[in-house]
Amino acid sequence: MTTMFYTQQRDCVNSLGVPVDNLSLQDAVERIVSMARVRDGQSRLVSSLNVATLFKTLGYPFSRPRQPEVLNVLRTSELVTANGLSIVWLSRIMGRPLQQQIAGTDLAPALAQRAAKEGLSLFLFGGTKGISCAARALKMVSPMLNIVGTCASPISNDAVTVSELATIDARVLDDINNSGADILLLGLDNPMQELWLNRNRHKLKVPVVVELCNVFDILGSRASRVPLRKEQLKSVRLFPTEQEPQINWREQITALLKLGVIAAPLVYYRAKQALFYGEALNAEPPYLRWNSVWSSRDQSLALLRLPALVTSAYLEQMIMSLLQEHAGTAVRLLDFSAVKHIHFSGQQELFRLGQLLQDTRNDVSILGMSNGLKRQLAACGIMDILGEEGNGDALSTLSYSPQGLRVQGIGCKSYVMTQTTLIFLSGRVNSDGLSGLGLIECLQHATRNRTCVIDLRNVTLLESTAIAEFNQLIAEQRDSRRGVVLISGADANARQMFHMSGHPEPVIFIDDQTFLSSIVAEGQHYE
Repeated sequence: MTTMFYTQQRDCVNSLGVPVDNLSLQDAVERIVSMARVRDGQSRLVSSLNVATLFKTLGYPFSRPRQPEVLNVLRTSELVTANGLSIVWLSRIMGRPLQQQIAGTDLAPALAQRAAKEGLSLFLFGGTKGISCAARALKMVSPMLNIVGTCASPISNDAVTVSELATIDARVLDDINNSGADILLLGLDNPMQELWLNRNRHKLKVPVVVELCNVFDILGSRASRVPLRKEQLKSVRLFPTEQEPQINWREQITALLKLGVIAAPLVYYRAKQALFYGEALNAEPPYLRWNSVWSSRDQSLALLRLPALVTSAYLEQMIMSLLQEHAGTAVRLLDFSAVKHIHFSGQQELFRLGQLLQDTRNDVSILGMSNGLKRQLAACGIMDILGEEGNGDALSTLSYSPQGLRVQGIGCKSYVMTQTTLIFLSGRVNSDGLSGLGLIECLQHATRNRTCVIDLRNVTLLESTAIAEFNQLIAEQRDSRRGVVLISGADANARQMFHMSGHPEPVIFIDDQTFLSSIVAEGQHYE
């Protein structure tokens, strides 16, 4: 599961797994200025996304990311702008059109004007040439602008060692941090700027960093060819793109081709949604029913079974429920086994769900996703945010106990439900530890009319004395014919030890999917 930065206050559109903020140019400037006023020792990041960056980062549909570092920087940014019409077109495919594109050549002068008005200082870093011309162009837009420093990129495309990179980065960081700048404008090429940020973001002291890609080179080259008269620079765009129509058309065609490659699966799922699921949006408000399949005084296990079609309204209500229902006291499982389609309008809520899944304090996990649903979410670039296997580490969530009972090195966490008893063992398991817990006696009572699942995934050492205890329990259940004992989470060594014990009654081992299905069945029992 990948890390990301996302808050409920952000209005974002999913761009193949990258949350792009739905803002106008002026709104983006306002957000950046508000970030620049916060001096808490942290650097907030404003990234820009275009289809070239997306293609370099993600590669082809359904494949693993080519540049995981770049994807991590984009997802952990506090603000992401749509740098190009192709990202706006992509948002239309997703069903939530962005307000506008925010090109770096628009954002830089607009931000310079506002920074000069607010008395905020800028530092310019990046570009292989023309950094001084770019600074002069911004000063012409706003004569009162305070540029406290500039630095052309000292990082070349030639291979350099790690120690050389560290030396270069340290020198640049000293210049930036010692300048006291409020805003750092970063103008390196992609993916160089994301890789630089991934290495150095935690070392920056400037309140906000704004990625502009190669905008300094663009402004610098144009400024060297076009007279810098103030009346020419009053517009937001310093130099109209019409000056280079052939280059822009070539870039647009290339962007369209790349967009067609990475967005082809989205078009298919959008068409499928329009044909089979469009009318369900006018359905009645969703009703959520949490099934408490097990509970005690200080802890409970609650399961929510999602419907076949999951709409944005349902996801929004589910997120609110996760923030309120059983918060801090329950292990909550989201059962996706019945889900056939998640409406594209709910992509924003899936980002929020991803945040909840990453926060271990919430004890939220998902299970039961079908392969078809996984492919839909993978086509949208969001599957890895929810968990690549679609199970969301549900069994790890159930078995983890920071304050679990431990006797003689053995840990135990149990859930006694209506039809099933779940026993999660951990640590070193032997007969003395089982006796100290009184576990065998408890299991003898619990398995009289239930299925008992003993999970061994967190066991570090399973001794033969414990195998003997379990074999005796299995034999008793066979004789009584009232319950059954199943073993889950057993590795190859544990299975071999059961096999070598020579017990005539065969041990029944189950896989994780069967284990999860038994929990889902408990939730259905309450419906």
